[in-house]
Amino acid sequence: MMYRCLAEFLEALGQTGELTRVETETDSALQVSEMASQMAKTGGAALLFGAVRGHDLPVLCNLLATEGRICRAVGVASLDELTDRIARLLDTTASEGWLDRLKGGLQPTGALNAIAPRKVKAAACQQIVRLGNDIDLNELPLLQSAAEETGRTMTAAAVFSADPDSHRSVMDRFDVQRLDRTRLAICWAADDEHARLLGEYRAREHKMPLAIVLGGDPAFLTAIAAPLPPDSDFCAIAGLLRGKSLDVVAGRGVDLDLPAEAEIVLEGFVDPTQPPVQVGPICGPMGRCAPPRFAQVLQVTALTHRANPIYVATPPCPPPNEASTLARAMQRAFLPVVRRAMPDLVDYDLPEFAAARHWAAVAIQKTYPGQGRRAAHAAWGLRPLRFAKMLVVVDEDVNVHDTQAVLAAIAMHVRPDRDVFSERGLADPFDLSAFGNAMSEKMAFDATRKSPSDSE
Repeated sequence: MMYRCLAEFLEALGQTGELTRVETETDSALQVSEMASQMAKTGGAALLFGAVRGHDLPVLCNLLATEGRICRAVGVASLDELTDRIARLLDTTASEGWLDRLKGGLQPTGALNAIAPRKVKAAACQQIVRLGNDIDLNELPLLQSAAEETGRTMTAAAVFSADPDSHRSVMDRFDVQRLDRTRLAICWAADDEHARLLGEYRAREHKMPLAIVLGGDPAFLTAIAAPLPPDSDFCAIAGLLRGKSLDVVAGRGVDLDLPAEAEIVLEGFVDPTQPPVQVGPICGPMGRCAPPRFAQVLQVTALTHRANPIYVATPPCPPPNEASTLARAMQRAFLPVVRRAMPDLVDYDLPEFAAARHWAAVAIQKTYPGQGRRAAHAAWGLRPLRFAKMLVVVDEDVNVHDTQAVLAAIAMHVRPDRDVFSERGLADPFDLSAFGNAMSEKMAFDATRKSPSDSE
């Protein structure tokens, strides 16, 4: 079944017992996050907090915290079915430049017409419009997820911008911390596409337009976790997942096309002439707080939302949690796309115990000596594996989703002086072992079977 909006999806979840409504008063400081964390550990229901102290808006957590709800959100019986759907589209549209069209660089044709975003003039996300002095970000029930956090953070923010020349949409997910009634701090890293775009706007002496989207069609909420470049058209990807075009609408004050069924949209500009501000500590994917960091300031110029919006959050907590579960599901679903970037890749896994980011196992079809080492460096170049500080390369007959099998391959095939090596690169801002350093070492194990030529 295809769901038009978040409310329809929640109604369906309620009918099957997969939504728990919490009507007792709860506190957005620690309590909501702790309850969501405990429920996620048991693979339990989504939680809708209807009485958050000091706020009128309900808070939704753990929406896509189980594989079953992820499949339901995109109308498939299993993730394998979704993977097959993507693989078929990739095969049948190869001549059309599938990836280029999903990046918005070409007009959709053939099979892609059915999933291209559909522009509408009126949208549910703009039923209520607040401008100027009517904006008060304190009304949003932002969460505090750890005692060490010094501010309140949006943890489910999809941040949209666009290239200043091509106007190609760019989207990524960042933590966003509230500074005051009308300002937010956007926590992107130096290697993120948004940071590059800010430099482009700075060179042109223009302000950078941004929009933060919260909630929306469940297929869109699933699509934004896809392991694809940030200049991909994630609204088109949502259309791919749901099997029908996603409606988009022009922003009220920014030249960006945004999901029409979003719950809340914040629009504004980053002034590249203004210095960044220090924010944090902010709770990270492992449920621990990372050191303070610098972030760009977004001046919010418009706040639009549905008549009865729901504030969607993905509280960071020790895995398993919603973010790691969704990331792992999308890694499986989009494996055919990732293989296009690394042809010898058979499968890969970012296990839950490392929050689906700090440890990776990669299976390759090995055909020549030294391929395991080359594959490790190639894997670090893939977006979903860029923060894997421990990476294991194994043969194609090893099940990368079986940690014991991967460890056994290390024990059998790794000779430390030959098969253990490192690469220096940008550190994950949420890697506590890096202690806030910009650069960090990453280690790889070539655990493939060796021929005599591998030892030469």
